[in-house]
Amino acid sequence: MLNFMCHKNFSIQFHPTHMQIVTGENGSGKSTIANAICLCLGAQARTTGRSSNVQSFIRKGETSAQLTITLANEGLEAFKPELYGKEIQIIRRIGSRQSGYKILGKTGTTFCFRINSITYLGANRRIISTRKETIDEIIQALSISPENPLCVLHQEIAKTFLISSDSRKKYQFYMKASQLDQIKQAYEQSVCTVQLLTQRVNTMKEKHVDMLRQLEPLEQEVKNIELRRDYEVKRHVLEAELISARADQARQKLLEVQYELDQIKKTKDDIDPQIIETNRKILEIDQRLENYSIEKNDLEKDANGLNELVTYFSKKKQDIQYRIHTLTQDCEIYRKILTDVELEQIYLQKQIDKYENLNQQSDDNDQRRLKIDQEISNRQEKQIEWDKIITSLTEDIRINDENAHDKQITIDFLKNELKQKQQNLDELIKIDRDKTNVYGTWMSDCLKRIQKDQRFHKKPIGPMGRYIHCIDSHWSYAVEKHLAPIMSSFICTDNHDEKILLEILSSYSFDRRPPVYVRAHSDKVHDVSGTLEHIKQANLLSIYDVLKIDNITVECALIDFKQIEATILIENLEQVKQLRQSEILHWEKIDRKVKQVVEAWTSDGSNIKFDKAFRIYTNDKQPIKYFLTHNTESLSIEELEIDIKCSYSQIQQMNTSMDELRTIRKTKLDEINQAKKASTNNKKKIKELMKELDRLNSTMPIVLDCSLADLQEKAKTYLATHTEAIRKYDEAKEKKDENVRQLADITENYEHTIKKIDFKTHQYDLLIEKINNEQSNRYEIQQEFKKLKSKSIQIHGNLSKYQKKLNQLTKKQSKKSKKPTIITRSIREIQQELDAITSYLKAHEDTNEKRREVINKYRTQRDSAKEYKQTYERCYQQIECLKQFINKRQEGFLTIAEQHQYYLRVKFQNLMKKYQFDESDIQIDHKKEQLELIIKKHQRDPASLSGGERSISTFCFLLALWQSIYQPFRLLDEIDIYMDNEKRNSSLEVLYENTLYYSSSQHIIFTPQAVDSQFWNELDVPVFNMPTPKRSL
Repeated sequence: MLNFMCHKNFSIQFHPTHMQIVTGENGSGKSTIANAICLCLGAQARTTGRSSNVQSFIRKGETSAQLTITLANEGLEAFKPELYGKEIQIIRRIGSRQSGYKILGKTGTTFCFRINSITYLGANRRIISTRKETIDEIIQALSISPENPLCVLHQEIAKTFLISSDSRKKYQFYMKASQLDQIKQAYEQSVCTVQLLTQRVNTMKEKHVDMLRQLEPLEQEVKNIELRRDYEVKRHVLEAELISARADQARQKLLEVQYELDQIKKTKDDIDPQIIETNRKILEIDQRLENYSIEKNDLEKDANGLNELVTYFSKKKQDIQYRIHTLTQDCEIYRKILTDVELEQIYLQKQIDKYENLNQQSDDNDQRRLKIDQEISNRQEKQIEWDKIITSLTEDIRINDENAHDKQITIDFLKNELKQKQQNLDELIKIDRDKTNVYGTWMSDCLKRIQKDQRFHKKPIGPMGRYIHCIDSHWSYAVEKHLAPIMSSFICTDNHDEKILLEILSSYSFDRRPPVYVRAHSDKVHDVSGTLEHIKQANLLSIYDVLKIDNITVECALIDFKQIEATILIENLEQVKQLRQSEILHWEKIDRKVKQVVEAWTSDGSNIKFDKAFRIYTNDKQPIKYFLTHNTESLSIEELEIDIKCSYSQIQQMNTSMDELRTIRKTKLDEINQAKKASTNNKKKIKELMKELDRLNSTMPIVLDCSLADLQEKAKTYLATHTEAIRKYDEAKEKKDENVRQLADITENYEHTIKKIDFKTHQYDLLIEKINNEQSNRYEIQQEFKKLKSKSIQIHGNLSKYQKKLNQLTKKQSKKSKKPTIITRSIREIQQELDAITSYLKAHEDTNEKRREVINKYRTQRDSAKEYKQTYERCYQQIECLKQFINKRQEGFLTIAEQHQYYLRVKFQNLMKKYQFDESDIQIDHKKEQLELIIKKHQRDPASLSGGERSISTFCFLLALWQSIYQPFRLLDEIDIYMDNEKRNSSLEVLYENTLYYSSSQHIIFTPQAVDSQFWNELDVPVFNMPTPKRSL
């Protein structure tokens, strides 16, 4: 920027990363950069929100300003690379009265220049154009929209957009950003155009009626001239009677040919609309298939995410169930302790009561009382044993039920896992089929023939690329460039197998036959640990480290032929220069154990040979062919089939175990019933003995073995034990209840996720069915289209044939009509007719010049009226076509608007959830031209939200709009102006996460606030600090 706003001489270079931040205090010229980019790309001054006059951007005290921008021009979307090269430079000079452009192409000579004590290397570029229309073509080809706020959001527009609550302004912003306003404006303009055309055509029709009225007198004169000509011709009719007869015969044949020609034209007119309609149906089906493909990819991603969530919930559920089981056992142990202590306390209390009533007992019944007391004690101990047995059996049944429940859960989980594995197997088979087709559509059939052929000593291995997977997509292109020559090759064990394989391959016609290597099949992978260890110590990455190879023989072949363990991957050529200058790659070579690095590849496909010449080869990046799909983390088809069989076996074993558990439960129930029956009888006997003991106690004293003090001391000990057991039981029960609640929550989430998976699976099946139906319809319509095309070509041939025949017959008839006719009537009859004709001609005599003048005038006006009529009739037809097209455009606009609104709402809701908003939505009313952002947080009223929170909603709305249109770069100027530090940092992080989905675009953020440069640099996000500019007085 030269003399532009606050900058005297300023330049900035944006890095080719997906996000970068420009910081600086207010007035440092951040917004000036955004304004300069827009103006240099041809945007109008009013779109910057500062001024509508471009001359107002010239620095104060200067008479002109100059802007220069350099655009990358690489890849598939490059604009005329043969003319502009890899960079396009645009220069705009703004004068006090007018401004102009220069578009520069490929470089010529280079030169050096110095600015602010820094030396730069420059190049003279050739001027390609000075027209603004060229800039429009460039930005359209590169998908740049400098006037679209999704491309450049200026500071003034951002402030107005953030604080504005006007739903109409938000709707206008949304329509402009999503470019729906262009469709709507085009539709309204088309309606006005049709109305104007209709008025003009009606005027033309009225004028045609006036032309016909003016033509009537001339038409009458022409009829009289034609009548006189007829009478003149009649004088020669009798002389040419024979020729007339022959002429009549030729005329009849001519009529027949004319009729056949009319029939062919009619058939042609019927077929042409059918061809157009069939072609239109094919295009519509192709568009629907493309939409279905996008929807299918989205459903597959959602299903994968839900399956991972189900696995997580299942594992967590099993952990909680295990903790509940442990706590339940603890509770039962404490409950048993409480039961034992309570029985002992009851017994001690009875002993104390007996001791207190000792003086009232009789000495004569001591032996009887002691015997009954001993029997009661024995039966009570036996009762305690029965209770323990019942409790133990009950616990065993509960544990059995829990085990049965856990096994049922495991069976359900294994069935779901089996279903997922079956889906993965189907997907793997499809991926393997697609991967095989990469080597040619004939390859699948060729592999089947190889498998069926029994002459091989060992089945050949190939193509080798089927067994090679790149586990890091970042290096896919570099790895493919290195391995491309060997990907389609085969490996045979001996010359006999090679001869048979070549015989099979020769039956398929192709330009280049796959290479065939002869080597023995390997059982063990070569030891490359020494080479890999040296490369790892040098902090480098080997191609071997990013590959997953499914076949040992293929892996050994790659090590022998392509030296994958001694070929390294580097990020760019700068790192190559550092490696060449350092001694890091110069380690000692050990035969068959340690190799030296032979070559390297960069991520963009550049090749470096580490030999004495040290050569670097670069090339234009081509599309990836072999590593488009990745399946490195899953099992192979054979392993997955074995895994499925193991899952079936596990399910069968679990079902057998379930049957055993049911048998054990039935046995335990029978034992409990027997124990309860015995316990009931024992309790009845204890009651009878207690009654007898009470009777004896009422008549005789009882002598106890211990003192009252000892019994009371023992009772206190049991009381303390009882209290401690109650405390531990309550703690264990509380933990168990908490885990039960957690289990209920996890189970609910698990079932909800399973329902979502079923719903997504149902949607996926319906979508696959739609795709198959559409493909079937397309094939049928395509066949119909071919038939109609063939029939149209045949009709064109017949039309030319009959037209030629018609011309020949017409010429032949005109020649025959000049020959004399044979007289078939008497002279008197002819003379009378001739006298009458002669009298009429003398009465109406005129000259040939006058005749020609009248006829020419009549023909001129008649042809003009006819052409005028054809013109306005064609206009009517075109207007009807335009009306149909406008109606379709209106329907298309509504469909696009609804789809865009749906995806916008989903993206907006997902972004708002990251900021803990309870409810969020977008309501768009195209009739009222209003857009409302509905937000709610912590059940608060939207009116009570702070300005920062409303800014967050607007910020999320802006991010959601990004998916509506692709831009190679996006500039956001002070979008965080109304946010506090916490929301600003979280917004930048959310913005960074979103930029990862648009890695092919540059995202430049201008902010007046300081940011943590170290934090962002670690994320590969450059931070540029604006210097304070020198302002003119």
